[in-house]
Amino acid sequence: MAAHLKKRVYEEFSKVVQVTHEEAPAKKLRLSKPSKSAALHVDLCKASSSTDALQYLLTFSRKPVEAESVEGVVRILLEHYYKETDSSVRLKIASLLGLLSKTPGFSPDCIVDDAINTLSSENKYISIK
Repeated sequence: MAAHLKKRVYEEFSKVVQVTHEEAPAKKLRLSKPSKSAALHVDLCKASSSTDALQYLLTFSRKPVEAESVEGVVRILLEHYYKETDSSVRLKIASLLGLLSKTPGFSPDCIVDDAINTLSSENKYISIK
């Protein structure tokens, strides 16, 4: 009887089970162009004066911006708007914000509150008669 049990236990534990590992589907890579927001941020950080910043903004305004990178560009412009003291650069940033909000495929709902809060600080300089 003991020999029979021993044989039975040995048979149960010596079975070979093959588990097939399914290969995970290969990840597809998508090549993309460098973001406009990253390029603008680098350019504005390199600007040593407000004249340089204005030149970077003018050259940037001549280039088309894809709808998926508009939000990043707007965030960078708002960030630079807070730091800038020159009124001509601030005006150009405000102008770019208006143009970017009209970009086809971009919904400006996500940045409207930030833009309103930023630009509302300019009301104190405008005299309404």
